[in-house]
Amino acid sequence: MTRHTFFATAIALLLLTTATTPCHSQEQKPEIKVEYNRFDDNRIVRLRPMKIVETGTETLLLSASFVTKGEAPRATDEADIHFTSLSDSWRYTADRSLILLLDGERLSLPTILYEQQVMSQSAVESMSVQVSYDTLSRIANAKKVEGRLGRREFILPKGVLEGLQELARRMKQPQ
Repeated sequence: MTRHTFFATAIALLLLTTATTPCHSQEQKPEIKVEYNRFDDNRIVRLRPMKIVETGTETLLLSASFVTKGEAPRATDEADIHFTSLSDSWRYTADRSLILLLDGERLSLPTILYEQQVMSQSAVESMSVQVSYDTLSRIANAKKVEGRLGRREFILPKGVLEGLQELARRMKQPQ
């Protein structure tokens, strides 16, 4: 994962909170965006940020992406899952462990990148984890995915799982 990809995702997640999107994660429809950066010669395929938690004090968003070299579509074996928290305080500085239950089976994933900043009087924390194609496919194809990031628990809505399925498909069958 490049820092460019990570920060671009974090900014996209922040913009999502000001856009007119449904408040309930279940109502969101997945959207895959494909961009080519001609200066870095990278093709970025990204699942649009989607809300997975929304409380009075925090919004937690999930996105996923993969990057390949060159403009032409290519298969890849690695992707990144991105989480961004917008809240009234820092929530993940001490604990940002990620544990998923895929149909009850435990999967621990280490966050590999963590950044924090203050924007519009909100604490913005961005975290990413790198996963293999096989791991992303396992997550995407589970019937129920429960998670805990730090102390925040969540369930991935159907739309998020559908988006991860499409991203995984594009990792092996580029368009």
